[in-house]
Formats: sequence, C-alpha cells, structure tokens
Amino acid sequence: MNKQMDEWITRIECIEGWLWNSEPFALIHLPVLVDHVPGAIVEIGSFKGKSTVALGLGSKHLSSRKRPIHAIDPFASDFYLYKGNYFQQFWNNVTQAELAGYVFPILKLSTQAYSDCPSNIALLFIDGNHDYEMVKHDIAHYADRVVHGGLIAFHDYGKPDCPGVTKAVDELMRHNPDYEHVCDYCTLRVLRKGRP
Repeated sequence: MNKQMDEWITRIECIEGWLWNSEPFALIHLPVLVDHVPGAIVEIGSFKGKSTVALGLGSKHLSSRKRPIHAIDPFASDFYLYKGNYFQQFWNNVTQAELAGYVFPILKLSTQAYSDCPSNIALLFIDGNHDYEMVKHDIAHYADRVVHGGLIAFHDYGKPDCPGVTKAVDELMRHNPDYEHVCDYCTLRVLRKGRP
C-alpha cells in the first residue's frame, strides 16, 4: 500500500493547484472516515482536479462505500491569474487517474448548484471562493445537508492571505455547538457535524 500511496501522491502533485504538505494524504483518507454514515461526497471548488483526484482515489480504492465525488465548479474564470475555461484540463486529470466513473462535475457556481447537489452529504470539502461572504454562503447552503457524523473540510484555514475562510469557520465553531473540531492538516481544517 505504501508504494501505491506514493504513486497517488506523485500523481496528485503533478496536477496544477494548491495543496500543501500533508493535505493530499488527508484528502485521500477522508472518504474512509465517513464510511459509517450515508450520503454523498461533495466538493466546492475543483479547479483542475487536484483535490478531486485525491478524494476520488481515496473513495475508489480505500473506502468501502466507493462513492463518487460531486465536483461543483464553473470550470471557467475571469480572474487574471486563471483566465479562461479549464474544464478539459480538469477532466483530463480525472480520466488519467482512472476516476471518470467516480467524478460527477457540476459546472456551476456554488450559488447556482443547489438543485444539482445531493440532499444528503457525508463529506463536504469547501475550497471555492475564499471571500468571507462566499464561505458563509457555502456553509449556510451546504452544511445543512451534511448528515449527523459527517465531515466538513475547509481548505486554506489559517492562511494569512485567506482571512475570510478562517473568520467564517471560527464563527461556525463559536456559534454552533453541533460542530466539533476533528483535526488539521496544514491549512485543511476538518469538522464533524454532530458530536458523538
């Protein structure tokens, strides 16, 4: 398994995107941590598929449930660093990882994807727009779908250049006792919905 894990990490590292240190390893293992609860795996913010592939490899090869990843992203941007459409690059990365049957892209912003998203979520990975109001939006509209015992992972928590993520997550923890801090992997903060 160690050799296989090394190959997966190498594959993930070759995909353009932002995951640091232990974060790919954590994302590979998160699907296993929700094997005991029903619901889907949903990712908000996929870019070119770095985190999608990590979640997909974990779900396909390590999880007993082998759930698909519902990847919400418009796969197009006007942002000056990432201008243009990047869906084909995303899909190429997914298919090269042999995950085409494990990834369901939802080509919309999170503000438009409510009806396309499963109503019960076991694992929610939030890495979309990092502005405070948008992180609050994603929490308000998607966290309610996370089942009791499910996990929510927030990327870029604690990064000085992403204060909106940290502020929104801290507020969620402070004002809602149903969410329990499970662990951190670099800038990935993982919460459990519903205390044991």
